[in-house]
Amino acid sequence: MDPTPDDGVEVSRMVLAHLAKHDFPTRSPLYAAIARELLDDDEVLALATGVAWHELPPMLLLAAVRHLLIAAPTEPLAAFHADLTENPRPPEEAYPLFREFALRHGDEITALVRSRAIQTNEVLRCACYMPAVALVPGALGTAEIGLVDVGSSAGLGMLLDHYAYDYGAAGSAGPAGAPVRLRCEVRGEVPPPLAAAPPRIAHRVGLDRAPVDVRDPDATRWLRASVWPGQGSRVGLLLGALEAARADPPRIVAGDAVRDLPALLDEVPPELGVCVTTSVVLTYLGSERAAFAAALEEAGRRRPMAWVAYDTTHGIDRIEDAPPWVRALMDSGKVDCALVRLSLLTAAGREDRWLARSGYHGEWIEWMDAPV
Repeated sequence: MDPTPDDGVEVSRMVLAHLAKHDFPTRSPLYAAIARELLDDDEVLALATGVAWHELPPMLLLAAVRHLLIAAPTEPLAAFHADLTENPRPPEEAYPLFREFALRHGDEITALVRSRAIQTNEVLRCACYMPAVALVPGALGTAEIGLVDVGSSAGLGMLLDHYAYDYGAAGSAGPAGAPVRLRCEVRGEVPPPLAAAPPRIAHRVGLDRAPVDVRDPDATRWLRASVWPGQGSRVGLLLGALEAARADPPRIVAGDAVRDLPALLDEVPPELGVCVTTSVVLTYLGSERAAFAAALEEAGRRRPMAWVAYDTTHGIDRIEDAPPWVRALMDSGKVDCALVRLSLLTAAGREDRWLARSGYHGEWIEWMDAPV
């Protein structure tokens, strides 16, 4: 499907139907219950028109409602959100109040939908792609790296060397006294390669079309609103990471992922290895995904660099060239996960290493490390 500026109610319904079938039932009982009735409610779905399909308009609608609720926790609808009340009401009773609230705040919700993007800034995902970033110095032959993070949101993923990591029996990494501790289940027979600490990052910069200032209460409220209700641990990690980031906010440039990337790559000092990171960015790039990959490959022809991509099975590029374990995963239909890939970009071309699959929000990782 080709994105258009306004894909209308029917495309919003299609996206919502996918979420209602594959995502909400196991991740958010409240959203699952709301979605069952929202699918047939054109009046409420219309609040989310005016944005392209790959922006996931129904998710923007749900996040906009939550954004307003977090600021008004005495609203009756807030009683269904576990992070806004001590004793949440049954999800099955929520829709009438959801509908009333959404229509009462229709103008505000539509304005949010058309001006914001889903920006969860899932800090736990760092636990899944940090081992890949740790491979970059060895791959590029440098002691330190310059990190260029695309789709940075609030920049919490840029601070991956500031967190402590707990992989259970597989080991730990990062500074032991870090205020944010990320726990990730290791699945499978091969543990991820863990250095004593994350790689040394001597330069870091982010790029986002709408950066989130960690010191801005309204902007960080939107991050919290983008976390689905019923996932309290995600909210807790987000709030802890935001608090830590406020002490030394990372630099994030407002700009376009394709047009403005080359200038940021050129900023990295020549003695550092360039490492580009993207965390569930390709999924949202839509028709610009191929242009983004081409821009990176062109930059790699001028200067060797690495690209660590953590993305969905339907968002990541070049999946048709992936190794057998990825193709088997796709053929099985069990694609409710993310993939971790390390790409080396040089004058000789691009070499992809498909390293792992993981939980979509970083809850678990299964290390595969099968170079193409």
